[in-house]
Amino acid sequence: MIAVGRAKRSKTARRSGVIAPPSVAAEPGAPYVVARLVPLDPGFYSFSFGAEAGWRDPVTGLVLPAVQLCAPPRQDGSVEITDSFGRAGSWLGGRHKVLFVRSPTGGGTALVTGYLARDPDSLQLVLDIRRLAPLGPATIAAGGGEREPAGRATPLTPVMTLRMGGSVAAEAWPQRVGLDILAHIRGRGDVHFPDTPWVGRLGRGLWIEGFAIFPHSRLAATAIEYKGLTASGAETPWIGSGALCGTQGRGIPLIGFAMRQKAVPGGAQVDCEYTGYFESGATVGPTRNGAPCRSAVDHDALEGIALRITLRPARPASTRTV
Repeated sequence: MIAVGRAKRSKTARRSGVIAPPSVAAEPGAPYVVARLVPLDPGFYSFSFGAEAGWRDPVTGLVLPAVQLCAPPRQDGSVEITDSFGRAGSWLGGRHKVLFVRSPTGGGTALVTGYLARDPDSLQLVLDIRRLAPLGPATIAAGGGEREPAGRATPLTPVMTLRMGGSVAAEAWPQRVGLDILAHIRGRGDVHFPDTPWVGRLGRGLWIEGFAIFPHSRLAATAIEYKGLTASGAETPWIGSGALCGTQGRGIPLIGFAMRQKAVPGGAQVDCEYTGYFESGATVGPTRNGAPCRSAVDHDALEGIALRITLRPARPASTRTV
């Protein structure tokens, strides 16, 4: 997170790329700030608000909500950002409705920072990210004056929907659980992903053969289970955290997976949300709580996984007497 006064970041925040909101005791009138790192495959993308925003009067010079896009620190030049007029730009909000991001060969990363009103009734900021064209001669050159990539007839569906913020009170629950994931990647072997936005997505054809999930929360670690479907047609049983789902070194990709909470007395304690990225370029999800995540394309190898586990607040003890 980037906060007014440059609030100190925790080690977990630096590792995950998701920065915790400032404390409620922040300077009165200061905006609520949330930041996300968004990995992008090579190509040309549009970033725009996914729903009508409730604009507020300027706070510290900003019309809220507002979003700033830039390259992450020490990665200047990795992405090129222009506004709807073809000029270099970095802000969404007010009259600026869309930004275009050109991700170079080899892919890039955009740092998305959302500035929201510190208001208990404020809505969650939703950002739609659409891929307009692959990188190549048809791509809109950043600032080059071409209006649209050749062959683009209709707007494409979002490849990612980024949800940020909402009321400060609502952010207290549900609580996101940090995750470390070990994935067995074709040609790379076992790769450790310490609380990253995406697992895998290392390159075309580098599919995921198996994975194991290690939640930071003991409650979540004992509560969750997951399963996978391999390209050979084998479906794994539901297995607990820390166990391998899939295969290692056999060259057989996963083509589907799911995650849920185990059936336990007292009802659900966690929510599981997950998205899959597949060899065809399809992004499926987010799906939730045991629903299968699989491409509509037959035998489409799984190349990336985004996982989110959140803790539910404990139910108050019943005061009813018998």
